[in-house]
Amino acid sequence: MRAFRNGLIGVFALFALACGGGGGGGAPLPAPDTTAPLITNLSVEPSLLTVGTNARIRASVTDDRSGVASVQATLIYPDNTQASVSLSFTQGVYQGDFQAQWNGVAGRVRVQLRAVDGAGNITEREITVNAAGNPPQPPF
Repeated sequence: MRAFRNGLIGVFALFALACGGGGGGGAPLPAPDTTAPLITNLSVEPSLLTVGTNARIRASVTDDRSGVASVQATLIYPDNTQASVSLSFTQGVYQGDFQAQWNGVAGRVRVQLRAVDGAGNITEREITVNAAGNPPQPPF
C-alpha cells in the first residue's frame, strides 16, 4: 500500500510540474508592441527646389516601445521620377541629404517618409515642396 501511495504522489508531482506548477508566480509576459512610431516636424530645406539643389530632409521620429529601426524617404519629382533617401539619427533628429534631380519641369515634389520600429510597425507621412522649372531655352 505504501508503494502505491508513493507512486501516486510521484505521478501527482510530475503532473503538477508538467502543467507549470499550477501556482503562477512568474512575471507576466509583456504585451506585444503594436504601436507604430510617431513622426513629427517633417520638413525639407530649402523649401523651393531647383534641379541640382542640395537639400536636407529632417523629421522627429520616436518609438517608446521597441525603438526606431529605420527611416526612409521617397522623393517623387514633378516628372514622376523617384529617388530614395535614408535618414539617420543626428543631433536629436533624423535627417538625410539629397541632390534634387529631375527633367526641370516646374511643379511639386512629394516627400513620403516611412518609419519602421523594432517590432515592424510602420508609420508613413507625406509633405510636398515647390519645384522651380528650368528657365526657357533661348530662341536661337
